[in-house]
Amino acid sequence: MRSKRKEVFIINQRSKGVSLLVVILLIGFIMRSPITTPPLLLGHLANQLQVHQSQLGILTTLPLVMFMLFSNFAAKPIMRFGLKRALLYALLAIVLGSALRMVMTMPTMILGTIFIGIGIAHLNVFMPSLVSAYFPNKIGLYTTLYSFAMIFGNMLFNLITAPISNQFGWQTIILILLLIPIISCLSWLLISRVIPEKIAPGKPTTGDQGPQPKLRLWTNPKAWPFLLTFGGQATLSYTVTAWMPALMEYHHVSAGHAGIVMAIYAFIGLPVSIILPNILTNLSQRYIKLLTIGAGLVALVASGLLFFQHTRSMFYWSSEAFLIGLSIGFFFITIMTMFVMKTKTPYETAQLSGMAQAGGYCMSAFGPSLYGLAFAANPAGDIQNICYLILALIMFLACWRVVKTETLD
Repeated sequence: MRSKRKEVFIINQRSKGVSLLVVILLIGFIMRSPITTPPLLLGHLANQLQVHQSQLGILTTLPLVMFMLFSNFAAKPIMRFGLKRALLYALLAIVLGSALRMVMTMPTMILGTIFIGIGIAHLNVFMPSLVSAYFPNKIGLYTTLYSFAMIFGNMLFNLITAPISNQFGWQTIILILLLIPIISCLSWLLISRVIPEKIAPGKPTTGDQGPQPKLRLWTNPKAWPFLLTFGGQATLSYTVTAWMPALMEYHHVSAGHAGIVMAIYAFIGLPVSIILPNILTNLSQRYIKLLTIGAGLVALVASGLLFFQHTRSMFYWSSEAFLIGLSIGFFFITIMTMFVMKTKTPYETAQLSGMAQAGGYCMSAFGPSLYGLAFAANPAGDIQNICYLILALIMFLACWRVVKTETLD
Protein backbone atom coordinates (compact mmCIF):
# COMPACT_ATOMS: atom_id res chain seq x y z
CA MET A 1 0.00 0.00 0.00
CA ARG A 2 2.82 2.36 0.91
CA SER A 3 4.62 1.57 -2.34
CA LYS A 4 1.48 2.45 -4.34
CA ARG A 5 1.13 5.77 -2.50
CA LYS A 6 4.80 6.49 -3.12
CA GLU A 7 4.38 5.64 -6.81
CA VAL A 8 1.36 7.97 -7.10
CA PHE A 9 3.32 10.73 -5.36
CA ILE A 10 6.22 10.31 -7.80
CA ILE A 11 3.84 10.39 -10.79
CA ASN A 12 2.18 13.55 -9.43
CA GLN A 13 5.55 15.21 -8.89
CA ARG A 14 6.64 14.32 -12.43
CA SER A 15 3.38 15.61 -13.95
CA LYS A 16 3.80 18.89 -12.06
CA GLY A 17 7.40 19.12 -13.29
CA VAL A 18 6.36 18.50 -16.89
CA SER A 19 3.53 21.05 -16.63
CA LEU A 20 5.87 23.66 -15.18
CA LEU A 21 8.37 22.91 -17.94
CA VAL A 22 5.69 23.53 -20.61
CA VAL A 23 4.82 26.87 -18.99
CA ILE A 24 8.51 27.87 -18.89
CA LEU A 25 8.86 27.09 -22.60
CA LEU A 26 5.70 29.06 -23.46
CA ILE A 27 6.82 32.07 -21.42
CA GLY A 28 10.29 31.92 -22.94
CA PHE A 29 8.67 31.81 -26.37
CA ILE A 30 6.73 34.99 -25.54
CA MET A 31 9.73 36.87 -24.18
CA ARG A 32 11.76 36.95 -27.39
CA SER A 33 9.14 36.42 -30.09
CA PRO A 34 8.17 39.60 -31.98
CA ILE A 35 5.05 39.90 -29.83
CA THR A 36 5.76 43.56 -29.06
CA THR A 37 5.84 44.71 -32.68
CA PRO A 38 6.12 42.24 -35.59
CA PRO A 39 8.55 44.19 -37.84
CA LEU A 40 7.44 42.51 -41.06
CA LEU A 41 3.88 43.70 -40.45
CA LEU A 42 4.59 47.41 -40.09
CA GLY A 43 3.73 48.10 -43.72
CA HIS A 44 0.38 46.33 -43.40
CA LEU A 45 -0.36 48.13 -40.13
CA ALA A 46 0.45 51.50 -41.69
CA ASN A 47 -2.02 50.82 -44.51
CA GLN A 48 -4.69 49.66 -42.05
CA LEU A 49 -4.25 52.71 -39.81
CA GLN A 50 -3.84 55.07 -42.81
CA VAL A 51 -0.58 56.53 -41.51
CA HIS A 52 2.95 56.69 -42.90
CA GLN A 53 5.10 53.73 -41.85
CA SER A 54 7.59 56.07 -40.17
CA GLN A 55 4.87 57.05 -37.67
CA LEU A 56 4.83 53.46 -36.40
CA GLY A 57 8.40 53.79 -35.16
CA ILE A 58 6.90 54.50 -31.74
CA LEU A 59 5.61 50.91 -31.64
CA THR A 60 9.17 49.58 -31.88
CA THR A 61 10.48 52.08 -29.31
CA LEU A 62 7.78 51.71 -26.63
CA PRO A 63 8.66 48.15 -25.51
CA LEU A 64 12.28 49.16 -24.90
CA VAL A 65 11.10 52.20 -22.92
CA MET A 66 8.84 49.95 -20.81
CA PHE A 67 11.74 47.55 -20.16
CA MET A 68 13.86 50.48 -19.03
CA LEU A 69 11.17 52.02 -16.78
CA PHE A 70 9.75 48.91 -15.12
CA SER A 71 12.61 46.38 -14.85
CA ASN A 72 14.11 48.01 -11.77
CA PHE A 73 10.79 47.75 -9.90
CA ALA A 74 9.76 44.33 -11.16
CA ALA A 75 10.84 42.60 -7.93
CA LYS A 76 8.30 44.60 -5.91
CA PRO A 77 5.20 42.72 -7.20
CA ILE A 78 6.84 39.49 -6.01
CA MET A 79 7.27 41.02 -2.56
CA ARG A 80 3.63 42.15 -2.50
CA PHE A 81 1.78 39.30 -4.23
CA GLY A 82 4.19 36.36 -4.22
CA LEU A 83 5.84 34.87 -7.30
CA LYS A 84 2.81 32.91 -8.55
CA ARG A 85 0.36 35.82 -8.58
CA ALA A 86 2.96 38.32 -9.81
CA LEU A 87 3.76 36.12 -12.79
CA LEU A 88 0.06 35.67 -13.52
CA TYR A 89 -0.50 39.44 -13.51
CA ALA A 90 2.42 39.91 -15.93
CA LEU A 91 0.88 37.37 -18.33
CA LEU A 92 -2.52 39.04 -18.00
CA ALA A 93 -0.95 42.39 -18.96
CA ILE A 94 0.38 40.78 -22.14
CA VAL A 95 -3.01 39.21 -22.90
CA LEU A 96 -4.73 42.58 -22.40
CA GLY A 97 -2.21 44.37 -24.60
CA SER A 98 -2.48 41.74 -27.34
CA ALA A 99 -6.29 41.95 -27.22
CA LEU A 100 -6.20 45.76 -27.52
CA ARG A 101 -4.10 45.47 -30.67
CA MET A 102 -6.84 43.42 -32.32
CA VAL A 103 -8.96 46.61 -32.45
CA MET A 104 -6.34 48.17 -34.76
CA THR A 105 -6.62 51.88 -34.15
CA MET A 106 -3.58 54.00 -33.38
CA PRO A 107 -4.52 54.62 -29.70
CA THR A 108 -5.26 50.92 -29.04
CA MET A 109 -2.04 49.84 -30.80
CA ILE A 110 -0.02 52.20 -28.63
CA LEU A 111 -1.83 51.25 -25.39
CA GLY A 112 -1.62 47.56 -26.24
CA THR A 113 2.10 47.81 -26.94
CA ILE A 114 2.60 49.57 -23.58
CA PHE A 115 0.82 46.76 -21.70
CA ILE A 116 2.81 44.12 -23.58
CA GLY A 117 6.07 45.93 -22.82
CA ILE A 118 5.20 46.16 -19.11
CA GLY A 119 4.34 42.46 -18.98
CA ILE A 120 7.52 41.33 -20.70
CA ALA A 121 9.63 43.69 -18.55
CA HIS A 122 8.35 41.79 -15.51
CA LEU A 123 8.76 38.36 -17.12
CA ASN A 124 12.38 39.19 -17.95
CA VAL A 125 12.98 39.64 -14.23
CA PHE A 126 10.71 36.83 -12.97
CA MET A 127 12.15 33.99 -15.06
CA PRO A 128 15.59 33.75 -13.38
CA SER A 129 13.77 33.85 -10.02
CA LEU A 130 11.38 31.11 -11.15
CA VAL A 131 14.31 28.86 -12.05
CA SER A 132 16.10 29.69 -8.79
CA ALA A 133 12.98 29.02 -6.71
CA TYR A 134 11.69 25.80 -8.27
CA PHE A 135 14.85 24.23 -9.71
CA PRO A 136 17.78 25.28 -7.49
CA ASN A 137 19.64 22.06 -8.32
CA LYS A 138 18.98 22.25 -12.09
CA ILE A 139 19.75 25.88 -12.84
CA GLY A 140 21.75 25.08 -15.96
CA LEU A 141 19.09 22.80 -17.48
CA TYR A 142 16.13 25.13 -16.99
CA THR A 143 18.08 28.25 -17.95
CA THR A 144 18.93 26.34 -21.14
CA LEU A 145 15.26 25.56 -21.77
CA TYR A 146 13.84 29.06 -21.46
CA SER A 147 16.85 30.65 -23.19
CA PHE A 148 16.37 28.24 -26.08
CA ALA A 149 12.63 29.02 -26.15
CA MET A 150 13.36 32.77 -26.31
CA ILE A 151 15.76 32.50 -29.24
CA PHE A 152 13.69 29.86 -31.04
CA GLY A 153 10.55 31.97 -30.68
CA ASN A 154 12.22 34.94 -32.34
CA MET A 155 13.65 32.80 -35.13
CA LEU A 156 10.40 30.91 -35.76
CA PHE A 157 8.22 34.01 -36.04
CA ASN A 158 10.66 35.62 -38.46
CA LEU A 159 10.37 32.49 -40.61
CA ILE A 160 6.59 32.02 -40.52
CA THR A 161 5.35 35.61 -40.67
CA ALA A 162 5.62 36.01 -44.45
CA PRO A 163 4.17 32.59 -45.43
CA ILE A 164 1.23 32.83 -43.02
CA SER A 165 0.52 36.43 -44.02
CA ASN A 166 0.48 35.48 -47.69
CA GLN A 167 -1.72 32.42 -47.13
CA PHE A 168 -4.18 33.58 -44.47
CA GLY A 169 -3.74 37.35 -44.23
CA TRP A 170 -1.46 39.40 -42.02
CA GLN A 171 -4.16 39.74 -39.30
CA THR A 172 -3.64 36.03 -38.62
CA ILE A 173 -0.21 36.79 -37.14
CA ILE A 174 -1.74 39.33 -34.76
CA LEU A 175 -4.29 36.69 -33.73
CA ILE A 176 -1.56 34.08 -33.13
CA LEU A 177 0.31 36.61 -31.00
CA LEU A 178 -2.85 36.88 -28.87
CA LEU A 179 -3.50 33.14 -28.60
CA ILE A 180 0.00 32.27 -27.34
CA PRO A 181 -0.20 34.57 -24.25
CA ILE A 182 -3.74 33.29 -23.56
CA ILE A 183 -2.53 29.68 -23.63
CA SER A 184 0.45 30.60 -21.44
CA CYS A 185 -1.77 32.44 -18.96
CA LEU A 186 -4.26 29.57 -18.69
CA SER A 187 -1.43 27.03 -18.34
CA TRP A 188 0.19 29.01 -15.53
CA LEU A 189 -3.18 29.50 -13.82
CA LEU A 190 -3.69 25.73 -13.77
CA ILE A 191 -0.19 24.70 -12.72
CA SER A 192 0.07 27.44 -10.06
CA ARG A 193 -2.86 25.86 -8.22
CA VAL A 194 -0.95 22.63 -7.57
CA ILE A 195 2.61 23.85 -6.97
CA PRO A 196 3.76 25.49 -3.72
CA GLU A 197 4.50 29.21 -3.46
CA LYS A 198 8.28 29.54 -3.21
CA ILE A 199 8.34 33.30 -2.59
CA ALA A 200 5.41 34.21 -0.36
CA PRO A 201 4.13 37.82 -0.23
CA GLY A 202 6.22 39.96 2.07
CA LYS A 203 8.76 37.18 2.58
CA PRO A 204 11.67 37.26 0.18
CA THR A 205 12.93 33.92 1.44
CA THR A 206 13.32 30.38 0.28
CA GLY A 207 13.57 27.10 2.13
CA ASP A 208 14.49 27.48 5.77
CA GLN A 209 16.26 30.80 5.35
CA GLY A 210 15.20 33.77 7.38
CA PRO A 211 14.25 37.17 5.97
CA GLN A 212 16.92 38.64 3.76
CA PRO A 213 18.06 42.27 4.00
CA LYS A 214 17.13 44.44 1.06
CA LEU A 215 20.02 44.79 -1.38
CA ARG A 216 20.98 48.36 -2.24
CA LEU A 217 22.23 47.45 -5.67
CA TRP A 218 22.57 50.88 -7.24
CA THR A 219 25.23 51.79 -4.69
CA ASN A 220 26.84 48.34 -4.70
CA PRO A 221 30.00 48.26 -6.87
CA LYS A 222 29.66 44.48 -7.23
CA ALA A 223 26.28 44.87 -8.96
CA TRP A 224 27.38 47.31 -11.65
CA PRO A 225 29.36 44.75 -13.70
CA PHE A 226 26.10 42.79 -14.10
CA LEU A 227 24.46 45.94 -15.49
CA LEU A 228 27.35 46.70 -17.84
CA THR A 229 27.49 43.14 -19.15
CA PHE A 230 23.75 43.01 -19.80
CA GLY A 231 23.71 46.53 -21.21
CA GLY A 232 26.71 45.88 -23.44
CA GLN A 233 25.27 42.80 -25.09
CA ALA A 234 21.80 44.38 -25.41
CA THR A 235 23.21 47.55 -27.03
CA LEU A 236 25.27 45.55 -29.51
CA SER A 237 22.38 43.19 -30.23
CA TYR A 238 19.81 45.92 -30.95
CA THR A 239 22.31 47.98 -32.97
CA VAL A 240 23.49 45.06 -35.11
CA THR A 241 19.92 43.92 -35.78
CA ALA A 242 18.84 47.44 -36.77
CA TRP A 243 21.81 48.53 -38.88
CA MET A 244 23.80 45.56 -40.19
CA PRO A 245 21.40 45.05 -43.15
CA ALA A 246 21.76 48.74 -44.08
CA LEU A 247 25.54 48.51 -43.76
CA MET A 248 25.65 45.48 -46.08
CA GLU A 249 23.39 47.28 -48.57
CA TYR A 250 25.81 50.22 -48.57
CA HIS A 251 28.58 47.80 -49.54
CA HIS A 252 26.41 46.39 -52.37
CA VAL A 253 25.65 43.05 -50.74
CA SER A 254 22.52 41.65 -52.42
CA ALA A 255 19.29 41.43 -50.41
CA GLY A 256 19.32 37.64 -50.66
CA HIS A 257 22.86 37.36 -49.33
CA ALA A 258 22.12 39.88 -46.59
CA GLY A 259 19.16 37.72 -45.49
CA ILE A 260 21.44 34.68 -45.25
CA VAL A 261 23.98 36.66 -43.23
CA MET A 262 21.32 37.84 -40.76
CA ALA A 263 20.02 34.26 -40.50
CA ILE A 264 23.53 33.13 -39.53
CA TYR A 265 23.62 35.87 -36.90
CA ALA A 266 20.28 34.71 -35.47
CA PHE A 267 20.86 30.95 -35.66
CA ILE A 268 24.20 30.93 -33.83
CA GLY A 269 22.37 31.84 -30.62
CA LEU A 270 20.54 28.49 -30.60
CA PRO A 271 23.49 26.15 -29.93
CA VAL A 272 24.90 28.68 -27.46
CA SER A 273 21.62 28.70 -25.51
CA ILE A 274 21.54 24.89 -25.45
CA ILE A 275 25.13 24.22 -24.42
CA LEU A 276 26.32 27.16 -22.33
CA PRO A 277 24.10 27.22 -19.18
CA ASN A 278 24.96 23.62 -18.22
CA ILE A 279 28.63 24.31 -18.82
CA LEU A 280 28.55 27.40 -16.60
CA THR A 281 26.82 25.58 -13.73
CA ASN A 282 29.18 22.59 -13.81
CA LEU A 283 32.60 24.09 -14.49
CA SER A 284 34.92 25.55 -11.88
CA GLN A 285 35.44 29.30 -11.77
CA ARG A 286 38.85 28.86 -13.39
CA TYR A 287 37.43 27.30 -16.54
CA ILE A 288 34.55 29.79 -16.66
CA LYS A 289 37.18 32.54 -16.67
CA LEU A 290 38.93 30.85 -19.60
CA LEU A 291 35.61 30.66 -21.48
CA THR A 292 35.01 34.35 -20.78
CA ILE A 293 38.45 35.25 -22.10
CA GLY A 294 37.75 33.24 -25.25
CA ALA A 295 34.40 34.96 -25.78
CA GLY A 296 35.99 38.35 -25.12
CA LEU A 297 38.64 37.67 -27.77
CA VAL A 298 35.92 36.65 -30.25
CA ALA A 299 34.07 39.93 -29.55
CA LEU A 300 37.27 41.95 -30.02
CA VAL A 301 38.15 40.15 -33.26
CA ALA A 302 34.63 40.85 -34.58
CA SER A 303 35.09 44.50 -33.60
CA GLY A 304 38.46 44.67 -35.33
CA LEU A 305 37.10 43.16 -38.56
CA LEU A 306 34.63 46.04 -38.85
CA PHE A 307 37.57 48.27 -39.78
CA PHE A 308 38.01 46.16 -42.95
CA GLN A 309 34.38 46.11 -44.06
CA HIS A 310 34.91 47.60 -47.55
CA THR A 311 33.87 44.46 -49.39
CA ARG A 312 30.81 42.65 -50.66
CA SER A 313 32.40 39.27 -49.95
CA MET A 314 29.84 36.77 -48.65
CA PHE A 315 32.62 35.02 -46.71
CA TYR A 316 33.56 38.22 -44.89
CA TRP A 317 30.00 39.17 -43.88
CA SER A 318 29.08 35.60 -42.93
CA SER A 319 32.19 35.34 -40.75
CA GLU A 320 31.45 38.70 -39.16
CA ALA A 321 27.84 37.71 -38.42
CA PHE A 322 29.00 34.40 -36.94
CA LEU A 323 31.56 36.05 -34.63
CA ILE A 324 29.20 38.84 -33.53
CA GLY A 325 26.33 36.41 -32.93
CA LEU A 326 28.58 34.02 -31.02
CA SER A 327 29.97 36.71 -28.70
CA ILE A 328 26.62 38.41 -28.04
CA GLY A 329 24.98 35.01 -27.45
CA PHE A 330 27.70 34.05 -24.98
CA PHE A 331 27.44 37.21 -22.89
CA PHE A 332 23.61 37.18 -22.93
CA ILE A 333 23.34 33.57 -21.74
CA THR A 334 26.18 34.02 -19.26
CA ILE A 335 24.67 37.04 -17.55
CA MET A 336 21.20 35.44 -17.41
CA THR A 337 22.76 32.39 -15.74
CA MET A 338 24.90 34.47 -13.38
CA PHE A 339 21.82 36.30 -12.08
CA VAL A 340 20.86 32.98 -10.48
CA MET A 341 24.32 31.65 -9.62
CA LYS A 342 25.55 34.77 -7.84
CA THR A 343 22.51 35.39 -5.61
CA LYS A 344 21.38 33.56 -2.48
CA THR A 345 17.57 33.64 -2.82
CA PRO A 346 15.07 33.94 -5.67
CA TYR A 347 14.06 37.37 -4.43
CA GLU A 348 17.69 38.55 -4.58
CA THR A 349 17.81 37.13 -8.10
CA ALA A 350 14.81 39.27 -9.04
CA GLN A 351 16.35 42.39 -7.50
CA LEU A 352 19.68 41.95 -9.28
CA SER A 353 18.06 41.01 -12.59
CA GLY A 354 15.73 44.02 -12.39
CA MET A 355 18.50 46.47 -11.62
CA ALA A 356 20.80 45.15 -14.37
CA GLN A 357 18.06 45.04 -16.98
CA ALA A 358 16.77 48.54 -16.16
CA GLY A 359 20.23 50.05 -16.60
CA GLY A 360 21.06 47.77 -19.50
CA TYR A 361 17.96 48.69 -21.49
CA CYS A 362 18.66 52.35 -20.77
CA MET A 363 22.07 51.85 -22.41
CA SER A 364 20.64 49.94 -25.35
CA ALA A 365 17.95 52.55 -26.00
CA PHE A 366 20.64 54.93 -27.26
CA GLY A 367 22.64 52.42 -29.31
CA PRO A 368 20.66 52.21 -32.58
CA SER A 369 19.85 55.93 -32.70
CA LEU A 370 23.47 57.02 -32.09
CA TYR A 371 24.70 54.54 -34.68
CA GLY A 372 22.10 55.92 -37.06
CA LEU A 373 23.51 59.44 -36.65
CA ALA A 374 27.03 58.17 -37.34
CA PHE A 375 25.79 56.11 -40.28
CA ALA A 376 24.07 59.14 -41.80
CA ALA A 377 27.28 61.17 -41.52
CA ASN A 378 29.57 58.42 -42.85
CA PRO A 379 28.16 54.89 -43.34
CA ALA A 380 31.58 53.22 -43.31
CA GLY A 381 33.19 55.60 -40.82
CA ASP A 382 35.56 54.55 -38.06
CA ILE A 383 33.77 56.44 -35.26
CA GLN A 384 31.04 53.81 -34.89
CA ASN A 385 33.61 51.01 -35.22
CA ILE A 386 35.71 52.49 -32.42
CA CYS A 387 32.61 52.81 -30.23
CA TYR A 388 31.73 49.17 -30.96
CA LEU A 389 35.26 48.11 -30.00
CA ILE A 390 35.14 50.07 -26.73
CA LEU A 391 31.71 48.68 -25.85
CA ALA A 392 32.85 45.11 -26.56
CA LEU A 393 35.87 45.64 -24.30
CA ILE A 394 33.70 47.05 -21.48
CA MET A 395 31.30 44.11 -21.82
CA PHE A 396 34.17 41.62 -21.64
CA LEU A 397 35.83 43.24 -18.61
CA ALA A 398 32.49 43.58 -16.80
CA CYS A 399 31.66 39.91 -17.40
CA TRP A 400 35.12 38.97 -16.13
CA ARG A 401 34.30 40.82 -12.92
CA VAL A 402 30.89 39.10 -12.70
CA VAL A 403 32.54 35.68 -12.94
CA LYS A 404 34.99 36.57 -10.16
CA THR A 405 32.19 37.80 -7.84
CA GLU A 406 31.26 35.32 -5.12
CA THR A 407 28.31 37.15 -3.52
CA LEU A 408 26.86 40.66 -3.62
CA ASP A 409 27.35 41.24 0.11
